[in-house]
Amino acid sequence: MLLKKLCKKHHARKLDSSFAMHFLDVYETYFADIRERNLEVLEIGVQKGGSIKMWADYFPNSNITGVDVTKKCKKHETDRIKVRLGDQADAKFLSTLGKFDVIIDDGGHTMIQQKTSLIELWDHLNPGGLYVLEDLETSYWPAFGGGYKKEETTVEFLKCRIDNMNHEATKHSRAEKEKIEIENYNMESISFYKSLCVIKKEKI
Repeated sequence: MLLKKLCKKHHARKLDSSFAMHFLDVYETYFADIRERNLEVLEIGVQKGGSIKMWADYFPNSNITGVDVTKKCKKHETDRIKVRLGDQADAKFLSTLGKFDVIIDDGGHTMIQQKTSLIELWDHLNPGGLYVLEDLETSYWPAFGGGYKKEETTVEFLKCRIDNMNHEATKHSRAEKEKIEIENYNMESISFYKSLCVIKKEKI
């Protein structure tokens, strides 16, 4: 598998955790058919640069933008890799990042970081684009703001997005008399895997 080879080449650490060992297999499923396109790809979380270099190799015709709070991450910039310095929980900063076809959140993994990024960057995702949240195991860990079935977690937030995706059904004559007004996020699909969620935006 190409991604696994590139992961090992760049020491991207995507295979280091038992929670993440299957991530690259999932990514190949979604990205294999689009990898040669001219895309705008955003990855939140740069650290040592292994992952962002992996994506630059995997998407050879695309521009890759990385987001991190650490200034030394700028050293990983190339002609196709750009690093923006800022906090993924800062809505004002996120609003400056531009438009993307693929967004991958591998940042700080706290509830406020994951949810703020998804909410603020959703409008920055192009129609038909993919938004990926990694390391959702933190939704069950109090140190990250998580907890089993805790209302404020990213996992519970994503569960509610399933209702958003099916909002039209609540307005049907067979639904309850008191119709539920649900915000439409224009999501075509929400796919859950262990510690990972892939959301596809409608093409309209």
